[in-house]
Amino acid sequence: MRALRAAGWRIWRLDKEMTSHDAAMTRFGQWWKRSKRTGYGSAEGASLHGTPPERFLVRESRSAWFWGLGLPLLAFVCTSLVGPAGLMAFAIYPLQVIRLALRGNRSRRENWWRAVFLVIGKFPEVLGQAKFISDRAFGSRSKLIEYK
Repeated sequence: MRALRAAGWRIWRLDKEMTSHDAAMTRFGQWWKRSKRTGYGSAEGASLHGTPPERFLVRESRSAWFWGLGLPLLAFVCTSLVGPAGLMAFAIYPLQVIRLALRGNRSRRENWWRAVFLVIGKFPEVLGQAKFISDRAFGSRSKLIEYK
């Protein structure tokens, strides 16, 4: 798609679901591994196609670094500087869950579960991105991250 857009073409998408995907995940560990795989893929996609004009997956990658590593580090630094009150920085996580849940367009229950897992998912995503960076730095190629 990148080459088509670079050549001046426009990509159109239908507003209808054309397929369904069954991840068949029944355990938290499967979801965690899948989220790590998502992070790895986001880092790889941003590395390959993250330059303008597309900036493919750059926003998603930065989001994982902010929520999955930057904010926890900030909270720990604040805690070491001002004491236990610095832990208040972690309050942004439930606020983000609330924000995402209220913006959802699914059922109330689905919106809340989706919001919780979107926020929690930043942690395995950043681990997957770190794995991509490590693989790249050491010239190794990662095996497929299986989750089932």
